[in-house]
Amino acid sequence: MCGICGVYSPDFADRVETVARMNQALLHRGPDDAGQFDGQMASIAMRRLCIIDLATGHQPISNEDNSLQIVFNGEIYNYRELREKLASTGRHSFKTTSDTEVILHLYEEYGFDTPKHLQGMFAFCIYDTKSHSLFFARDRFGEKPFFYTVIDGQTLAFSSEVTSLLECKQVERKLDLKALSYFLHVGYCPSPLTLFAGIKELPAGHWLHWKQGELKTGAYYRPTYQTNPRFQREEEAVEAVRMTLQKVVKRQMVSDVPLGAFLSGGIDSSAVVAAMQRQSGQKIKTFTVKFEHAAFDESQIAREVAEHLGTDHHEFVVTNDGFREEDLWRIIRHVGQPFLDSSAIPTFILSSQVKDHVTVSLSGDGGDEMFAGYRVFQACLGIDQIARYVPRAVLATAGSALRKVANSPGADQVQMIGKLMRATRAAALPKQDRSWKMGPLFEETVLHNLASPWLRQQWHNDQSNAVQELLGNQEGMTRLRQVMDCWLRYFLPSDMLVKVDRMSMAASLEVRAPMLDVEMAELSMSLPDNLLIREGTTKYILRKAIRPWLPDSVFTHPKWGFTIPLHLFQNKRYRELCGELLLNTKNEIVKSLFSKPALERVIQRGLDRNSAGDLLAFHASTQIWALLNLAGWMELFKVRL
Repeated sequence: MCGICGVYSPDFADRVETVARMNQALLHRGPDDAGQFDGQMASIAMRRLCIIDLATGHQPISNEDNSLQIVFNGEIYNYRELREKLASTGRHSFKTTSDTEVILHLYEEYGFDTPKHLQGMFAFCIYDTKSHSLFFARDRFGEKPFFYTVIDGQTLAFSSEVTSLLECKQVERKLDLKALSYFLHVGYCPSPLTLFAGIKELPAGHWLHWKQGELKTGAYYRPTYQTNPRFQREEEAVEAVRMTLQKVVKRQMVSDVPLGAFLSGGIDSSAVVAAMQRQSGQKIKTFTVKFEHAAFDESQIAREVAEHLGTDHHEFVVTNDGFREEDLWRIIRHVGQPFLDSSAIPTFILSSQVKDHVTVSLSGDGGDEMFAGYRVFQACLGIDQIARYVPRAVLATAGSALRKVANSPGADQVQMIGKLMRATRAAALPKQDRSWKMGPLFEETVLHNLASPWLRQQWHNDQSNAVQELLGNQEGMTRLRQVMDCWLRYFLPSDMLVKVDRMSMAASLEVRAPMLDVEMAELSMSLPDNLLIREGTTKYILRKAIRPWLPDSVFTHPKWGFTIPLHLFQNKRYRELCGELLLNTKNEIVKSLFSKPALERVIQRGLDRNSAGDLLAFHASTQIWALLNLAGWMELFKVRL
């Protein structure tokens, strides 16, 4: 696990020093080792967290005649099989036992098709010193990050993190208004967009090639959903899930350093830990967070799982001691963009504690996306039915009536009213937008009032849909698969994997996700819908496959998710920041983007824990958190319009 960076420039006078600064900014991603190669046209570098081949895995690594140089971030789980196949041709000699060198020789054999052969999480750069070209690729689901920018059509800079990329002083810090629209609508923007207009993110499952100012990108992977007739027999599917889970977990347990697992008590992490312990000759180290606020705490279930499986279990407490300003700045600095998901806070706390015990941790991330675990999947199917039979005019009238009831003093059943409001709003959307606009950060009417007239005009001038461009053609998929595909390719790489990668690497901890192994993914995509959701039960087939391994409590408690009681963190300093960064700010961009009266209403509602309104306390506090992230990001990185 590492961080990579580099610059291609024909006349970049301080290129070597710039890349050295960029690499130093990635120190947290790889404190064990560093390397840099400076060629005629490009400099590439990496920071290394030593996991496999501790003795000879130093990067960059070259091929036999030194014509190719590679820097690599991630882990390749099938590298040993690939190495044997390459060696058998007689065309390749190896000087290390690392997975990095295997990628380099694969490139000699397969060129742009190289990433198709890799099973793992990765982002890498191969510099061809003869053709003066660069080839990049990112893993199928976006576990490892990759950002790049083109300057004046002749210079390309890249890095694992935005903050490192900004060490290249030619990179413009200009706000992308289209990306801002996505952030304020749902909290995330789709790749290749970032909140910086000049910085792009290589989408998951894509490669990029740069040669003499010409940039080409292409997709080497697109999820395909084709039901396997074999799985019409449920017992066949149960056995396949069970066998595949054990296989991919075993494959991802390969490590030359201490290894453990995150254990939340949910189905996915419990399944991974159970598969680990069944295949280990010693107690697996497991780790969980205990929240003081009971409504957010799953630690008791995790403890029961650990006792049932016989793991070496550790708990770390996240106290309700209020907001710490350093948490906000840490998230912004490491993500490099405003980040909606406040569970980044406990993820960093957990990662920093776990790092004292192990260097690698497995997690259950991706299980909901692969096996239809989110409630929104069922909700979207139901809302489709509402939209099919209820005219839009009726939906609009119902929405207005519900809003008035929810805002009336003493309104009861706020949660139910909130659900009905969200359902009517979603049903009124075009079908292709429901998958990603189901739970808006700001609903359209609120956002219309919040945005300044100038900002609304900019959005009006750009009517393109970047989410649909990312997803492409979804014809031939069932409706459930369309929604799942959206979450797999949009929300997973924009939220969950960002949080896990940046916060774990901030603590120099590697986290692996067996549920996102390509073999597990291919299996899940071949299952019929009725084995994913059945009679209201999510992850039906996964539950059935692992039920013999785990205690009943794993399957009977409600789904919580890894969230914090954000509304309880709103202490004095939190409220002061709302004033400093949003209401009384000297930042001219914030003033240009937002209507101050509307901003005041949003903040007042979010800070009032006793407000009934049409927003639950958690949603309202999340809106403030998003705005604080946005304003703090503009402040920290000196963003301009």
